[in-house]
Amino acid sequence: MKLQGDYHTHTRFSDGKNNVIDMVRAAKEKGLREFAITDHSINKIINGFRGRNFDRYQGEIESARAEMPMLVGIEANVVSTSGRIDLDRRMEGKTDIVLCGVHVMVIFTPWAFLTFLLPNVFFRLIHWTPQFMRRRNTNIVTRAIRNNDVDVWTHPNRYVRLNVLEVARVCVERGTLIELNGKKISFRPIDFEKMRALGAKFIVNSDAHNTQSIASVARVEEFLKNCDWEQSDIINLNQTYTEYKNAKSTDANQDGNPGAEKPKRGIFGRRN
Repeated sequence: MKLQGDYHTHTRFSDGKNNVIDMVRAAKEKGLREFAITDHSINKIINGFRGRNFDRYQGEIESARAEMPMLVGIEANVVSTSGRIDLDRRMEGKTDIVLCGVHVMVIFTPWAFLTFLLPNVFFRLIHWTPQFMRRRNTNIVTRAIRNNDVDVWTHPNRYVRLNVLEVARVCVERGTLIELNGKKISFRPIDFEKMRALGAKFIVNSDAHNTQSIASVARVEEFLKNCDWEQSDIINLNQTYTEYKNAKSTDANQDGNPGAEKPKRGIFGRRN
């Protein structure tokens, strides 16, 4: 599987092992046409990105554009039951791609800590999640995607169990891509096929935390051997993310139907 771009990677700005320029040069050596750095956002407790470092972070990524086409990205966290995510206001208008997923080691609101995090940690320990908790998790994640400008839903179903089809419906409405994560896929081939039937579009990412793992997606290749799919379902096999977004914008303008209007960058974190 040859990727045109890898859009989920981490550096020393959060929990990655390498600096920005080393990651970029490794991506270039692997033949990628476009690359994104998407370090963890500010509510991650261990090795989370610090908002005060954003200008330096942005500057290093933009400087790396001398090497290859680059995107400034963030992997945001769901932090409240109302679907709030943790992007700092100083990041307003400065991110090219926003990923969002559920992580465990995150600063949640008190209510989310009690009713979302703690129950999910318990149910994960006993390897069973009841239906009421799956419904709660589904509602929280769908609110996050509906209420924010999320470009990619990362590692679906990995840390909390939910109804991936219900979230996929919202992703289709909002134009949010669903990630096939190179480290682990936590849903079944039949779920993938049902999401595809809903009209969902997917993106394959490595979730690399070091230079060696960039564009490493062997697990995705094995997963797709058990799925009915076409190359057009996965946006970064035949084009870059930027090409995909530009083509989508052109099509919407020609049709006179731009679809669901997403909030502008920077409203993240202002919701209660």
